[in-house]
Amino acid sequence: MSDLDLRGLILAAVPQGPDAGADASLVTTALVYAVDAPGRRVQVSIQGTALWLPAVAGRYKISATAQGLARVLLNATTGRPALVLGPVDPQDTAVLGTVTATGTGTATVTVLGSSYALPAAVATYTWVLLSDWGIPLLVVAPSVLPATTSSTPTPPTAPTSATAAAVIGPQWSGTYRVGSGWDRWNTNRYGGRSDVYQGNAYGSGQLIGMAAYGDQVANLGATTINSISIQVYRQSDSYVNSLTVQGSASGAQPAGAPSSSGTSTASNAVAGGQWATIALPSDVREAFRTGAVKSLVVVGSAYGGWGGAGTGGSMVMSIGYTRPA
Repeated sequence: MSDLDLRGLILAAVPQGPDAGADASLVTTALVYAVDAPGRRVQVSIQGTALWLPAVAGRYKISATAQGLARVLLNATTGRPALVLGPVDPQDTAVLGTVTATGTGTATVTVLGSSYALPAAVATYTWVLLSDWGIPLLVVAPSVLPATTSSTPTPPTAPTSATAAAVIGPQWSGTYRVGSGWDRWNTNRYGGRSDVYQGNAYGSGQLIGMAAYGDQVANLGATTINSISIQVYRQSDSYVNSLTVQGSASGAQPAGAPSSSGTSTASNAVAGGQWATIALPSDVREAFRTGAVKSLVVVGSAYGGWGGAGTGGSMVMSIGYTRPA
């Protein structure tokens, strides 16, 4: 038996394509917003987005007061809208119009929200024959009933913004000991060199911690930052106090003592081995968004060591923001 014979037997024995029970519906319904009869297209709304699609001829309703529905065929592979199959509730073959002018064997009528000059048997109100695309073709008979007013519906507009969330950790952190320099305090305890300290105790002199985030926040492309919450871990010492931070324009470790400015924000007070939270105020959030602030400097006076980049989850920002859609 040849390889081709074997392949044919396998294809015949193995079902091709998905099971019938697994097939998703390939037809959906959508609101109709406009009809382009010359272009053989219909504008419909799918999941809040207005789309022009090729269409089968049909008398589609497009009145804002009696908006029609259409059946839309979806691509079997991608699920994207592919073709408007026809109206769910077709427009009547004849509708009422209002005669606005007459001529020899013709009438200008307002029907379905637009004006048409058509062959006519003239009266004040008249029945108008529509094409398969719902386009007025012919005034067919007078009517004693007034025509109803009609207007074109407005397609939905796409959203211009969206909310999003991000979690950003520090790219570097450490502590500056005034008079000695960086990495000169408790580098072999707790989280080591990455811990951020504040205050003055045990002969340390003034300690200034820093956590640098670089351009990570600015690179989110946010139009607004609605919240920044920072979780901080208190290393295991005997003190109970809070961590106080201030923004800094430095995006990385500076050569000397870190500088900071703006609003100072403190966490809740906790004991060693516990977590605290810092909620940054709006002016600091905006400065992070624009890139004017790229780091947080620890400026509190109450002595304590807090986990930095080397302590999992500590000094990590949880950001809620708005971005362009």
